[in-house]
Amino acid sequence: MKKTGRLILQSLLAVLAVFLICILAAAGYYKDRIYPGVNVCGQKLGGWKKEQFRAYLNNKNSTFEEIDLRMGVNEWKIPIKDINYQPNIAETIRNTRPGKKELTVSYLYDEAKIREIIASISAQVNIPAQEPGIIKEGNPAIINIFPGENGQQLAETVLLRKIEANLACLSPEKIDIPVVEIKPKLSSDQLEIAKQKAEWVLGKELEIKLEEENQVWKLTDDVFLTWIDLRSGGWKAPEISKWVEDLAKAADKPAQNASLRFLDNGKVEEFKPAKNGIKVDTEATNKLIITALDNLNMANDRQTILIATGKIEPDITTEKANNLGIKELIGKGESWFNGSITNRIYNLKKASSTINGTLVPPGEMFSFNNIVGEISGDTGYKQAYIIKEGKTILGDGGGVCQVSSTLFRAVLNAGLPIESRTAHAYRVSYYEVHYQPGFDATVFQPAPDFKFVNDTAGYILIQMVYDENNKYLAFEIYGTGDGRKVEISKARIWDVVSPPPDLYIDDPNTPIGKIVQTEHAANGSKAAFDWKVTRGDEILQERTFYSNYRPWQGVYLRGTKPI
Repeated sequence: MKKTGRLILQSLLAVLAVFLICILAAAGYYKDRIYPGVNVCGQKLGGWKKEQFRAYLNNKNSTFEEIDLRMGVNEWKIPIKDINYQPNIAETIRNTRPGKKELTVSYLYDEAKIREIIASISAQVNIPAQEPGIIKEGNPAIINIFPGENGQQLAETVLLRKIEANLACLSPEKIDIPVVEIKPKLSSDQLEIAKQKAEWVLGKELEIKLEEENQVWKLTDDVFLTWIDLRSGGWKAPEISKWVEDLAKAADKPAQNASLRFLDNGKVEEFKPAKNGIKVDTEATNKLIITALDNLNMANDRQTILIATGKIEPDITTEKANNLGIKELIGKGESWFNGSITNRIYNLKKASSTINGTLVPPGEMFSFNNIVGEISGDTGYKQAYIIKEGKTILGDGGGVCQVSSTLFRAVLNAGLPIESRTAHAYRVSYYEVHYQPGFDATVFQPAPDFKFVNDTAGYILIQMVYDENNKYLAFEIYGTGDGRKVEISKARIWDVVSPPPDLYIDDPNTPIGKIVQTEHAANGSKAAFDWKVTRGDEILQERTFYSNYRPWQGVYLRGTKPI
């Protein structure tokens, strides 16, 4: 038995030796050759000497001079030198190791340049499609449907990949330019359905009501025709949804908190009652409109729907208004507007009236721009002089800055934290009546803004005092005093600079002999005052308000227009 075992072991060792000899022989044979099964771009390389493969690649590279693109009878040739093409033959040879079967040539190129060339070809190849449309014409109106025209577009990414495939194989084969057909053109069935739907809504009307505000929107076929989806024969849901969103912007109304007026007897009475807000349910309203449009299709000449809305409760109801902790006057600011033009006085009163009666909850920030809202002709403001982009010009809402400046003074005296205040570009005479320079605050939509915080324990009430006869405006701030004291220093003024000489500009639109002043001269200067708010030994606020006023040149237009 022992002898048999030794024979088996000897046989195995002999086989193993033969196997190792074969492996070593193969390794020696393929030291400078490519292993079987390796292909590069379809070329079988097994058994090739690596130098033979190098010569093969060098030969292909020497004849690979351009990329040839074609589309029908049109042809574009791209010299490979124009795209900085560089094959890496050494790396490609290194990649022919065992385990690598299907290979391509390693290379570098300028992708940005090839994309630029493709974009240039696209500009020649692309044919824009023409979308179908509804044409309403004549009186009485008739409907015609433009079916649209198909177009084509070069598939740029696909073409780039085809080019890269040629580069990866040093292939001079021509490449057919791939295009994608754009097919907006309607079929005959689609044309018939679209024409029928358009004719159904011709002359019809949809009335949309906001019941809470007694508002009505009336839509006619001019709108309905734009909502028809010509391909599906249905309605363009995104278009209707967008219209409803625009409607909601006009219909949504925030809840109105109770606004109060502080009386001489120390009580607070209702000034403006609380009012529920309105929020349009856009999803439900969309469905109502589509249902109504479908009903119009069934030969009804007119449909009426009520906008779906939700109710927004006010934070402060009228019933709660007398329990807000408003007990006493905690701050007052004043200003005068003698010499103001009629429109400026109108704007000043309008903005002040908007703020009048405003309640600021404890811990909340007051934003002048948010409370007053848009200042434009659309919201009822008139044109008066404003400072904009370094000039005094006529603009909507001139005079509103006197309102923000007056409120700034009231907030200073109330000792409330001021979060945002910006001085004017130059010294304005209105703001220095009975006041020193620097006690002003300019505003403009959307910025700069005037902001302060109610850091008291209760609500505060802002109330306007307006006397047009004496050209007087004041804001009184009421709340609950908490023992704070306010110290305001006198203004410091330095670096006073005289205005530049008056400038006269010939104006061909002004009659000869007439001179119109467009800018009033003002000294430039720097100004500052200190503000300190304390409560007992505690310092609540301590800061210096700086203003940097530019010297302002007087400007006159001198008429040159013949009379």
